[in-house]
Amino acid sequence: MSSIKTTIWNLKPHTRAKHLILKSYLDAWLPILTSWNKRVIYIDGFAGPGEYIGGEDGSPIIAIKSVMDHKIVFKSEIVMIFTEAVPDRCEFLENKISSINLPSNLKVQCVCKRFSEALTEIFKYLDEQKKRIAPSFVFIDPFGFEGIPFDVIKRIMENSQCEVFITFMYDDINRFMKNKKLWKCLDETFGTEEWKSALNEKVPSNRVNLLYSIYRKQLEKVAQYVSAFKMIDKFNRVDYFLFFGTNHIEGLKAMKHAMWRADPTGNLQFSDYTYYPDQGFLIEPEPPFDILQTSILNEFKGKTITIKELEDFVILKTPFLETHYRRVLVPLQDTDPPQIEVITDEKRNKNWFKPYYKIKFF
Repeated sequence: MSSIKTTIWNLKPHTRAKHLILKSYLDAWLPILTSWNKRVIYIDGFAGPGEYIGGEDGSPIIAIKSVMDHKIVFKSEIVMIFTEAVPDRCEFLENKISSINLPSNLKVQCVCKRFSEALTEIFKYLDEQKKRIAPSFVFIDPFGFEGIPFDVIKRIMENSQCEVFITFMYDDINRFMKNKKLWKCLDETFGTEEWKSALNEKVPSNRVNLLYSIYRKQLEKVAQYVSAFKMIDKFNRVDYFLFFGTNHIEGLKAMKHAMWRADPTGNLQFSDYTYYPDQGFLIEPEPPFDILQTSILNEFKGKTITIKELEDFVILKTPFLETHYRRVLVPLQDTDPPQIEVITDEKRNKNWFKPYYKIKFF
């Protein structure tokens, strides 16, 4: 379904934003996983050639540099598997990687196969050896919606220390879903036939929300925590979503921090339509803390909770980061009358909020 037939191509602004999220997450993920595990795995499905026409790095090189340029020297073995089914792109990537002086603990393999085929072979081998896959981060970044069967996603997430970062190509699904020849592929992609409920939805925004919700619900069945980021094209239409799935709240926190780097407004989206290179890649506006304040007050009015409970609410139930509640609580202490009371036997600065402190909302 991709219109790109060349070996390398131009880097689009939304892809740059996606790569920023990827790099930011890897910078946080690598120290966490390598501190607890002797071996970790990074898999890049649909890896591409590793370079764009302007010389910019593709996702495989970004991942390699995340290891090599990190301020921490990793002692664990880091295995990177790049799957790319298009032969000329795979060869280009292999040649590019061969020019890099890799550290001895970084093992890199390029696999010229379809993503689903490569992953199926890996799991078949592990089953035969009665072994489990090492902690893994799997980046699944197709051009269209073919070749990412949900059964493979499910199999990955059966391993509690694995995570997925998926490009869900909404625009392609929206354009081609009435083609009955593709229905089997769409059944495989969603892991359900529920997507067909969108066939008769005439309102574009409702169709976006419906297909988004169906895929997210499927991912939430196999991952304990899910977050998403929206990409908008140059025509101001939804192009795709980035879905992240993990079984660890620390992974969710790290990914939300990475997503906020790409969009500090809290909307968790990037738009080619409103992107102006002369203004720089990112504009740093003030996050809408008034929205967070309203959410917190609506949820906890008249209740007494711990700071830890408040942090969990913010990270799990809002698009905000777990640290953002401080920007809300501090001014709530100073209203007349105060809207909260911090309950603790300790002497405290009004800016201090420890996990075991209790907060009473009036």
